[in-house]
Amino acid sequence: MTDAVRIEDRLEILDLFHRYADALDFKRWDDLDDLFTEDVASEWFGVHRIDGREQVVGFIRDLVGKVGRTHHMIGNFRVSFTGDAARAAVRVRAYHEGAGDKAGLFEESLAAFEVEAVRTGDGWRFSRFSEPLFVMLGTQEVFGLSNPA
Repeated sequence: MTDAVRIEDRLEILDLFHRYADALDFKRWDDLDDLFTEDVASEWFGVHRIDGREQVVGFIRDLVGKVGRTHHMIGNFRVSFTGDAARAAVRVRAYHEGAGDKAGLFEESLAAFEVEAVRTGDGWRFSRFSEPLFVMLGTQEVFGLSNPA
Protein backbone atom coordinates (compact mmCIF):
# COMPACT_ATOMS: atom_id res chain seq x y z
CA MET A 1 0.00 0.00 0.00
CA THR A 2 1.45 3.38 -0.96
CA ASP A 3 1.84 6.26 1.45
CA ALA A 4 -0.64 8.28 -0.61
CA VAL A 5 -3.29 5.54 -0.27
CA ARG A 6 -2.73 5.33 3.49
CA ILE A 7 -3.10 9.11 3.80
CA GLU A 8 -6.38 8.92 1.88
CA ASP A 9 -7.52 6.06 4.14
CA ARG A 10 -6.64 8.08 7.27
CA LEU A 11 -8.58 11.07 5.99
CA GLU A 12 -11.61 8.98 5.04
CA ILE A 13 -11.75 7.40 8.51
CA LEU A 14 -11.34 10.80 10.18
CA ASP A 15 -14.16 12.04 7.95
CA LEU A 16 -16.39 9.21 9.27
CA PHE A 17 -15.99 10.65 12.78
CA HIS A 18 -16.77 14.17 11.55
CA ARG A 19 -19.83 12.99 9.62
CA TYR A 20 -21.01 11.13 12.73
CA ALA A 21 -20.71 14.26 14.90
CA ASP A 22 -22.52 16.36 12.29
CA ALA A 23 -25.33 13.80 12.01
CA LEU A 24 -25.86 14.10 15.77
CA ASP A 25 -25.60 17.88 15.99
CA PHE A 26 -27.91 18.48 13.03
CA LYS A 27 -30.14 15.48 13.84
CA ARG A 28 -29.64 14.03 10.35
CA TRP A 29 -30.45 10.45 11.31
CA ASP A 30 -30.48 9.14 7.73
CA ASP A 31 -26.80 10.10 7.41
CA LEU A 32 -25.93 7.50 10.05
CA ASP A 33 -26.78 4.59 7.72
CA ASP A 34 -23.73 5.39 5.57
CA LEU A 35 -21.33 5.26 8.53
CA PHE A 36 -21.86 1.75 9.89
CA THR A 37 -21.62 -1.76 8.46
CA GLU A 38 -24.82 -3.83 8.48
CA ASP A 39 -23.42 -6.02 11.29
CA VAL A 40 -21.86 -3.25 13.42
CA ALA A 41 -21.37 -4.05 17.11
CA SER A 42 -21.47 -1.18 19.61
CA GLU A 43 -21.07 -0.41 23.29
CA TRP A 44 -22.15 2.82 24.94
CA PHE A 45 -20.74 4.18 28.20
CA GLY A 46 -19.72 0.67 29.27
CA VAL A 47 -23.40 -0.13 29.89
CA HIS A 48 -25.42 -0.52 26.68
CA ARG A 49 -24.51 -3.15 24.05
CA ILE A 50 -26.34 -2.70 20.72
CA ASP A 51 -25.63 -4.73 17.56
CA GLY A 52 -26.77 -4.29 13.95
CA ARG A 53 -26.92 -1.04 11.96
CA GLU A 54 -30.69 -0.62 12.23
CA GLN A 55 -30.62 -1.09 16.01
CA VAL A 56 -27.55 1.14 16.51
CA VAL A 57 -29.01 3.97 14.42
CA GLY A 58 -32.33 3.59 16.26
CA PHE A 59 -30.59 3.74 19.65
CA ILE A 60 -28.68 6.89 18.67
CA ARG A 61 -31.79 8.53 17.19
CA ASP A 62 -33.87 7.74 20.28
CA LEU A 63 -31.19 8.86 22.73
CA VAL A 64 -30.02 12.08 21.07
CA GLY A 65 -33.46 12.83 19.69
CA LYS A 66 -34.71 13.39 23.26
CA VAL A 67 -32.44 16.37 23.85
CA GLY A 68 -32.36 19.89 22.48
CA ARG A 69 -29.23 21.25 20.90
CA THR A 70 -25.97 19.30 20.95
CA HIS A 71 -22.37 20.14 20.17
CA HIS A 72 -19.69 17.50 19.52
CA MET A 73 -16.02 18.52 19.29
CA ILE A 74 -13.50 15.94 18.10
CA GLY A 75 -9.72 15.82 18.49
CA ASN A 76 -6.67 13.61 19.16
CA PHE A 77 -7.20 11.28 16.20
CA ARG A 78 -5.18 8.09 15.88
CA VAL A 79 -5.47 5.13 13.52
CA SER A 80 -3.60 1.92 12.72
CA PHE A 81 -4.14 -0.40 9.77
CA THR A 82 -4.07 -4.12 9.13
CA GLY A 83 -4.84 -4.57 5.44
CA ASP A 84 -8.40 -3.39 4.78
CA ALA A 85 -9.21 -3.08 8.49
CA ALA A 86 -8.36 -0.29 10.92
CA ARG A 87 -8.55 0.58 14.58
CA ALA A 88 -9.13 4.26 15.24
CA ALA A 89 -10.10 6.62 18.03
CA VAL A 90 -10.82 10.26 18.70
CA ARG A 91 -11.40 12.15 21.89
CA VAL A 92 -14.74 13.91 22.07
CA ARG A 93 -16.32 16.63 24.16
CA ALA A 94 -20.07 16.57 23.72
CA TYR A 95 -22.66 18.96 25.15
CA HIS A 96 -26.35 17.98 25.31
CA GLU A 97 -29.04 20.49 26.23
CA GLY A 98 -32.21 19.37 27.98
CA ALA A 99 -35.54 19.80 26.17
CA GLY A 100 -39.19 19.89 27.22
CA ASP A 101 -39.58 18.99 30.88
CA LYS A 102 -35.76 18.58 31.00
CA ALA A 103 -35.10 22.19 29.88
CA GLY A 104 -32.50 23.75 32.12
CA LEU A 105 -30.64 20.46 32.53
CA PHE A 106 -27.54 19.49 30.56
CA GLU A 107 -25.12 16.65 30.12
CA GLU A 108 -21.55 17.12 28.97
CA SER A 109 -19.39 14.13 28.14
CA LEU A 110 -15.63 13.96 28.04
CA ALA A 111 -15.26 10.70 26.21
CA ALA A 112 -13.81 8.88 23.22
CA PHE A 113 -15.15 7.27 20.10
CA GLU A 114 -13.15 4.04 19.71
CA VAL A 115 -13.81 2.05 16.54
CA GLU A 116 -12.84 -0.69 14.22
CA ALA A 117 -13.44 0.16 10.59
CA VAL A 118 -13.38 -1.87 7.39
CA ARG A 119 -12.95 -0.93 3.77
CA THR A 120 -16.13 -1.74 1.83
CA GLY A 121 -17.12 -1.27 -1.80
CA ASP A 122 -18.65 2.05 -0.66
CA GLY A 123 -15.62 3.20 1.33
CA TRP A 124 -14.66 2.85 4.98
CA ARG A 125 -17.40 2.02 7.52
CA PHE A 126 -17.46 1.51 11.29
CA SER A 127 -17.79 -2.20 12.12
CA ARG A 128 -17.36 -1.74 15.89
CA PHE A 129 -18.16 1.46 17.76
CA SER A 130 -17.77 2.23 21.43
CA GLU A 131 -18.03 5.39 23.46
CA PRO A 132 -16.19 5.05 26.75
CA LEU A 133 -17.09 7.89 29.09
CA PHE A 134 -14.20 9.46 31.03
CA VAL A 135 -15.97 12.34 32.77
CA MET A 136 -19.64 13.29 32.86
CA LEU A 137 -20.80 16.75 33.88
CA GLY A 138 -24.45 17.52 34.51
CA THR A 139 -26.94 14.67 34.36
CA GLN A 140 -27.96 11.87 32.03
CA GLU A 141 -31.55 12.71 32.92
CA VAL A 142 -31.53 14.87 29.76
CA PHE A 143 -31.62 11.54 27.85
CA GLY A 144 -34.22 10.00 30.15
CA LEU A 145 -31.49 7.84 31.74
CA SER A 146 -30.53 7.57 35.39
CA ASN A 147 -27.00 8.63 36.29
CA PRO A 148 -24.42 5.85 36.53
CA ALA A 149 -23.21 4.82 39.96
